[in-house]
Amino acid sequence: MTLVIGRINEASSGFSKFPDAIRQALLFLQAHDFTTMEDGVYPIDGNHSYAILQRYTTKLSGTAKPEAHRQYVDIQYMVEGKEELGWCPLNPELHEHTNYDMDKDIIFYERLVPGSSVTLDKGSFAVLYPADVHLPCGAINDEPKPVTKVVVKIAVDYIK
Repeated sequence: MTLVIGRINEASSGFSKFPDAIRQALLFLQAHDFTTMEDGVYPIDGNHSYAILQRYTTKLSGTAKPEAHRQYVDIQYMVEGKEELGWCPLNPELHEHTNYDMDKDIIFYERLVPGSSVTLDKGSFAVLYPADVHLPCGAINDEPKPVTKVVVKIAVDYIK
């Protein structure tokens, strides 16, 4: 699989092509008003799928490292604000910045090779599979701004 970008308001028409676990998570995102909820972890389907609501300020370029996960698929959903999401496919040209941390299910890389990016704005989401190396939280035009975002984690083994 590869990076998938969409809009949450397309839930009723465009989500049927996703596996059940991803469709369930997208419908969960569509059904909640995260602007009224507190930051934290919200279960979707036990340990198989959960949402992390977070508010933060986007980061200047060069202050974060690209990352990837092996045990979970990410859905990054922008509730308020916008950020740059860097992306590249997992490939042999990437250089590890740190070793894979199995407990946190994360590995960091030096940089995206080749690098590309998309803008996540209010109502948009990105589905990121283990082969998607990504660099979230980027400030648009290098101007840090506050955002509200939900990251859904779905266990790879749970996706059919």
